[in-house]
Amino acid sequence: MTSVLFVHGLESGPRGSKTLNLEAAGFEVVAGQMPCGQKRALQDPVAIAVLVASLAALVGGALNRGASGFVIAAVSLAVLQRFVRPALMRRMFHRSVAVQERLLKAHRVDVVVGSSFGGAVALELLNRGAWKGPTVLLCPAHRLVAARGWSPSPTLPPALAAHVVVVHGQQDETVPPAHSRSLIKGTAAELIEVNDDHRLSTTATPENLRAWIRKATGTTAQGDASFPPAV
Repeated sequence: MTSVLFVHGLESGPRGSKTLNLEAAGFEVVAGQMPCGQKRALQDPVAIAVLVASLAALVGGALNRGASGFVIAAVSLAVLQRFVRPALMRRMFHRSVAVQERLLKAHRVDVVVGSSFGGAVALELLNRGAWKGPTVLLCPAHRLVAARGWSPSPTLPPALAAHVVVVHGQQDETVPPAHSRSLIKGTAAELIEVNDDHRLSTTATPENLRAWIRKATGTTAQGDASFPPAV
């Protein structure tokens, strides 16, 4: 049975609808929870330390200089926040990549499928050389993640692009389809644009997921016995 490493989105998790649809298509799915999203980001010890330090600065300013001290501390923290937020975003991203690297080492994986934020993580795995196999990127948010972390926008490694399929919804209001068009431009990767939204609510069906994975692996239903039989 073909094993798929599914890399979930920013606010979703490893047991979302795409995981269930991959399983319904007959794939064995490996998926782990990443420390991403607002709720889990606030559980990060570093983020907690930053929050505590910020509150302490505000209280200290008020106690030492009254209202003027509070205002000075608040303005200083607002300026610092412009630098802290990108740093925390980079930390969250790299911690999420580390989760997937551990899963790749612990499990046999045939294909990697990354959705939105997970698409950015999957692209990073390719760039690091942690994964070199067939990859399906669903509405990848690589440029948004890079922008929020003040990082260079990643590119697709040309040597690995032939086994990369990017799927993007034409009605995506979260990640512009142009980001995927730019990603695959000049490479051997394939872009499939579908009439759908960012979540691929109507098109990420078991049948379509199967077809997209087959394109990435270069196989057909009859040509590869390792793929599960059609549902």
